[in-house]
Amino acid sequence: MSLITTLARLEAVHTGRAQPAATVRHRHLSDRPLVFVPLTTAGEAGAPLGALVGTDRDAPHLLAVPQPRDRDLRFAFLAELADIVLPYVEAYAESVEAAERTETDPETGKRVKVEVDLCADAAQLVVPSRAGVDFVRLLGRSMRFRRTAEQDPETPHPAPPRVPLLGRWLTHYGERARVPGSSLLLAVTDLLGRHWATGQSTLEDQHLGALLAWIAPDGAEGATGAEAARRAELARDGDGQLLC
Repeated sequence: MSLITTLARLEAVHTGRAQPAATVRHRHLSDRPLVFVPLTTAGEAGAPLGALVGTDRDAPHLLAVPQPRDRDLRFAFLAELADIVLPYVEAYAESVEAAERTETDPETGKRVKVEVDLCADAAQLVVPSRAGVDFVRLLGRSMRFRRTAEQDPETPHPAPPRVPLLGRWLTHYGERARVPGSSLLLAVTDLLGRHWATGQSTLEDQHLGALLAWIAPDGAEGATGAEAARRAELARDGDGQLLC
């Protein structure tokens, strides 16, 4: 942590508000990103309980797995997810622009100019936190080599047709997230943490509700970021369900 970041965090503690750490956004954010909010079981890696996914904040798709250890229910969930994610990704296939670059001709060995197509835009996935990035990578790895009934009629528990393709795409996005500066797969907590300094630890900043509470505290007038973050982490409704 740099001295400037440490100073900004101390100021956040003193004022009770997150302090801006940048004046411009240092990541590309699409006009129409696909937001993916997964919910997983605690005991079994990669076993989904459900997910909110979509590009319209007012009409997201809610997917649920009543029994995440049931293979058929899990495949049905993944098939529904593929039906949402793949059309979004494929819609950007035609978003290209022509450009020229110099390549070596394999026959003559001379440098020649060739015309190529470059991506003008790309599908962007947004998840709440770094754990969401890890889950995308894990989900992709668990799906990309699944056999379908069309590929192997004798395979036990065949995957729905589009599931392996979704796995390959999620693997690609998960691996690109490791590349510095890549914006194909973004974690909101990392994006906000790059631009705001709070009065809590970087580990606590991975709780999106607590991080947002430091940036824009709600509730009682005059509440500090720490109080708002605690409320975001622990507050429950009349039925005992977490509010955030």
